[in-house]
Amino acid sequence: MNEILFEVTKAVVVICAMLLTAYIIPFLKAKVKESKYADLASWVCEAVKWAEQTFKGSGMGAEKKRQVLGFLTKYANDKGISITQEQLDVLIESAVNAMNKGKK
Repeated sequence: MNEILFEVTKAVVVICAMLLTAYIIPFLKAKVKESKYADLASWVCEAVKWAEQTFKGSGMGAEKKRQVLGFLTKYANDKGISITQEQLDVLIESAVNAMNKGKK
């Protein structure tokens, strides 16, 4: 009887390990990745606001964008987030447009 109970318990543990590996670990990885990108999006907005407040005057757009890109690239690298410069450009432009609409 103990042999049968041991084999059943072993089978349940193996099945649980398979489920953990197949479903739960990828789910957790996806959630962590979503969280990283959500953090990055909030940092994009904050970096754009910072640049707007720091670099005043006309003709400073290129310098603002360069500073924001530099900060966000370093942030993404430090956090292990894989993102291209083009994707960062889109996020920055989106944040600038949202900020400008908020001013109106």
